[in-house]
Amino acid sequence: MTVPPSDIWFEVFPGSRISDVLGYVAGTWDWLQRTFAAAVSFDRGETDLTDNLCEALEDRDRRRANCIDCDFQPETWELRRDASGHTTRIARADIRVILGAPGTPHLVIEFKKLDGSADGRWRYCFDGMNRFVEGKYAVGHPYGVMCGFSPNDLATEATALADYIAQEDYARRLCCINNSDGDVVTEPSEADPAWANFDTSHERPGVGTEAPIVLLHTLLRCPQLKPRKSKLKRPPKAKVKAMARRPRDQKQTGIRQA
Repeated sequence: MTVPPSDIWFEVFPGSRISDVLGYVAGTWDWLQRTFAAAVSFDRGETDLTDNLCEALEDRDRRRANCIDCDFQPETWELRRDASGHTTRIARADIRVILGAPGTPHLVIEFKKLDGSADGRWRYCFDGMNRFVEGKYAVGHPYGVMCGFSPNDLATEATALADYIAQEDYARRLCCINNSDGDVVTEPSEADPAWANFDTSHERPGVGTEAPIVLLHTLLRCPQLKPRKSKLKRPPKAKVKAMARRPRDQKQTGIRQA
């Protein structure tokens, strides 16, 4: 190495930069909705939606126009080495944001679809948030982001989601830490009031002495395409005429051959 590393070596993704990232994500998603609505509708799978978004976020010209000095990587694995030297794939992050500065600090964004049902909110919590709590994502980092795709009114969905997380049993299972007001949910967001709907803070007991992590929760509007009405296709005129000339079935007419 001929050039020494910069004295500015970030260990974690700077909290002050998260608003820049989330604003860029929201603006890019709006562009996708205007330009390729069918490709990013709620009917698509989560992987389709996140891959589509990540490709647009990574666009070089768009990043330059928005002064975003980050890389956006889809579906990246978290790798861990055990005492024997073997490595294990722990989990895959939907989108990892790599800051373009020495130390490559990153910010993990996990995406889930929210259709307004309790089942969707359960998956958001226990197939999404729990990955940060259990240390599958963002070990050594103080922030993570949960993002919900929803076809419903975002304010209504955000309120319902916050109430769902704040339920006593779920808050306990997610190792939630109450804020200074004694609430599980901090609303509006303190970490990013411009783009996040609310924050939650979590202990990480399964990660040794790991410090708590703050999760920012943000929602993106994802309209659902109305199912098309099926139209019965009439057979071609030639086929209709042929059917008209076809002799009736003998069993139907009761006529027997001699």
